[in-house]
Amino acid sequence: MQETNPYQPPQAVAHESAAQLDLSDVESGQKLVIYAILVNFAAAPLQRALHPLLAAPVFFLAVGMALLGVVRLSRGLAWSTGARIALVVLMFVPLVNLVTLLVVNSRANRVLRNAGYTIGLLGASKKA
Repeated sequence: MQETNPYQPPQAVAHESAAQLDLSDVESGQKLVIYAILVNFAAAPLQRALHPLLAAPVFFLAVGMALLGVVRLSRGLAWSTGARIALVVLMFVPLVNLVTLLVVNSRANRVLRNAGYTIGLLGASKKA
């Protein structure tokens, strides 16, 4: 019989076990999310400087990267199908999509950091 110390503080319980997470999907999805955020910020001044129709392909690129990144990241984090659908819908709402990308990115940063990855400006990389 294993004895427990009644004076020991409670231990935090992880919501996701490392076994059910696909960290390669989380890593690649996080990089795509970061690139989508950067392209979004670069496209806004481009739209003011050029005709909006000339800046539209840049916005489509940003939305495509955001969609792919969010889907990969949510799949890697083993989120429910409903959460994935909600994230995809939020990617089509201006300004809300940037806030959503930042929140999803911070969640990925936390998971990857706990798994031993180093987090840099343009994404995560595995420690040597």
